[in-house]
Amino acid sequence: MMSVRRAEVDHLLEQLRPVMERFLGVAQRSAGDFGEVEEAGLAAIAAMRPLLMSAGLRRSAAEAPQEYVCPSCRGKLARQSERERTVVTAVGEARYVSVRWRCERCQGDHYPLEEANGLHGSGYTTKAKGVIAASAAEQPYAQASHSLAEVGVGVSAKEADRTAQEVAQWRKAEEEAAIARAFAEAASWALEEVCEGPPAPALHDWRGWSSEEVAVISADAGKVRSPDRGEEGLQWYDCRIGAIASADAKSRARKVFVGGVMSADALFDLLGAAWRLRPRHYRPRVLFIADGAEWLWRRVPIYFSGCEEVLDIYHAGEHVASAAVACWGEGSDEAREWRAHARDMLLAPDGPKRVRRKLLAVLCAGKAVNPTQLRKEIRYLFRHRRRMPYRSLQQRGLPVGSGVIESAVKQVNTARLRGSGMKWTRKGADYMLCLRSAHLSGALLDTVSRRHTSLMQLAKQYQPNSQQLAA
Repeated sequence: MMSVRRAEVDHLLEQLRPVMERFLGVAQRSAGDFGEVEEAGLAAIAAMRPLLMSAGLRRSAAEAPQEYVCPSCRGKLARQSERERTVVTAVGEARYVSVRWRCERCQGDHYPLEEANGLHGSGYTTKAKGVIAASAAEQPYAQASHSLAEVGVGVSAKEADRTAQEVAQWRKAEEEAAIARAFAEAASWALEEVCEGPPAPALHDWRGWSSEEVAVISADAGKVRSPDRGEEGLQWYDCRIGAIASADAKSRARKVFVGGVMSADALFDLLGAAWRLRPRHYRPRVLFIADGAEWLWRRVPIYFSGCEEVLDIYHAGEHVASAAVACWGEGSDEAREWRAHARDMLLAPDGPKRVRRKLLAVLCAGKAVNPTQLRKEIRYLFRHRRRMPYRSLQQRGLPVGSGVIESAVKQVNTARLRGSGMKWTRKGADYMLCLRSAHLSGALLDTVSRRHTSLMQLAKQYQPNSQQLAA
């Protein structure tokens, strides 16, 4: 075996030698022009990549098991034929020898090696699909195709789209398993029973998160443009985004995003599952900060019991300004003053209460320009009064605004799905929002790795048992 490997090394070096000689020749002729050397280096790396990867795949395939049984009838598989095949790996194209196996009992054809590596019916390895999906999550498919070509991963814009949807389906399957597991654990805890069944993988990496910090959770809706036309032109539809972030960190690595074209319940199911499946030791204090949408606040106590609810101060300030207009009229000095200082008024000691009292005094005195609108604004501010502890939050160094979710909507939705001229079907947008949420959370490659592991485990069905090996 050592002699075979020595021969393989020598053969590989022979293939690499012309590439290295060309590179060093350019370097010699460059006479101090590092730009020429850099260009030659890129070309050399591009030329060496398929040679190295092909050698590696061939050696790996040669070391794979050579005795298989049919997963259906458990009959012995016989080596039927082989052919050289070109595939795309995470670092570029490579060639290896693919073997077709046939069951001696049921005559079915099988490709165990390909199934273990995501290559059955596909020219891209599992990890290559992950690289393509990550690039597609960052930029339009045509740009992703161009960027990937520069690192040796050849994929068309159409194939990048298809691959992104495939990887998003892997992620969605994990999300569904996580939701089922999170609800089962919650129910078992409430019923004081043991939750049985396989554990669902954590949707996100919680390393580095500390219970000493405060977690900020939020949710909101965004807009996506549809290819369908209505009476007023192209139609728009809602997508929903959820976010979890540390109140003490601005790093992307300390943020969790979920999203999709989904109902409010589905969003909270997913956001709640992501939170419930965090490590047991991570038990921080929680702020839920959002605007005044009722679809949010109706669900918060159900999914995040015990959290501190906070109405975004900028949203509250808009209602204070609207109330001032209802009191004194648009363009009045008083309305301009209240609009300019609404946030400061709410941050003052007992600020929200003092604002409500002033507005109520104008209403009771019968001096309001628009008493109907003023009553509406007073009711709104009173309904959210327990969600307005702005002074206390500021003194504790905690956020009073919903910057976390506003940033999340921009990053997850706007930056990728609302480019110039972009139109998305609901299904396509849902897949991309799922993919981009995982990518921005730093969780996408973990999903791809788990997919590869599951395929390798599934391929074990081809392995014969001890009795079959003995026979």
